[in-house]
Amino acid sequence: MDARFLLETPRDRMVEAAVAGMRASGLAGAGINQVIAASGAPKGSLYHYFPGGKLQLAQEALEHFGQERCRGLEAALAGAAPPDQKIKRLFGALAKGLVREDFRLGCAVAGVSLDLDEDAAALAPVCAAQLALWADTVAAALLPLAPARRLALGRFTVTAFEGALVQARALRSAEPVLEAGELVAGLVRHALDTT
Repeated sequence: MDARFLLETPRDRMVEAAVAGMRASGLAGAGINQVIAASGAPKGSLYHYFPGGKLQLAQEALEHFGQERCRGLEAALAGAAPPDQKIKRLFGALAKGLVREDFRLGCAVAGVSLDLDEDAAALAPVCAAQLALWADTVAAALLPLAPARRLALGRFTVTAFEGALVQARALRSAEPVLEAGELVAGLVRHALDTT
């Protein structure tokens, strides 16, 4: 028996299954049947735990993923290293994660953002909030730059990673992520040199 069945509630397993599905296949990966099958939860329980249906589940899964990603960013950016070295370390950690996952999983937020249509429009602000949270987290590690410059570089770091992630999955190589890390670190170094 899978140990997570002993430790997590059916609700938690459904959220985790939705995250995994969205990381693999965007919003389509969080279909009710897929989530029920992957979580091992009873079929009728989804609407018990998520009365708002698939959109409520997707929102909570995106928020859960966003918080997990934020904790990972904080861990990679922690310490006393110069900001440009923190950025390189961050992209290095993200590249290792891709390799560990055999390039099968992307970003749940990016995957869902690309799938937004009229029926899923309510998820747009949820995705935007997660991206902003990550940009703010990166920006906090870019002292002593001015706040506006830190935020711009934080947003650009997220943008660079998301684009590199797409290329890395297509190529099945961490090289685009590592290259993006080098380039973003160079921009941060230049910004520090000109302050």
